[in-house]
Amino acid sequence: MRIITVFALALITVFAAVFLFGCAQKSKSYGQPITKSEITPIGNILANPEQFVGKAVKVAGKIAEECPVGGWFFLTDQTGNIYVNLHPNYFAIPQIQGHQVVAQGVVKKEYNQISIIGEGVELK
Repeated sequence: MRIITVFALALITVFAAVFLFGCAQKSKSYGQPITKSEITPIGNILANPEQFVGKAVKVAGKIAEECPVGGWFFLTDQTGNIYVNLHPNYFAIPQIQGHQVVAQGVVKKEYNQISIIGEGVELK
């Protein structure tokens, strides 16, 4: 009987550990992997768009507003706010408005607006 009790206690301990560590927030990635090392401030992109249009950049900040299905979002850092469109690369993110993320994509100028065509997003 004592062996069964010890086994049951050990099993409960293992399940508790899996539950606790499994529920801890982990970094989640969507789309392609983030490969660029340097973060570009959003304000730099907005102030000098001709320097960035057509080039891949890595930006970081908080999601200020998000598409209901996760296909686009507005990313805000201390220097500015930029639209990140995920639709052209056929992926979406879950509803994570208010969370910090890192995004990588190509800067685009369309209809006199600067945006990023997102290639990958990582939740921090």
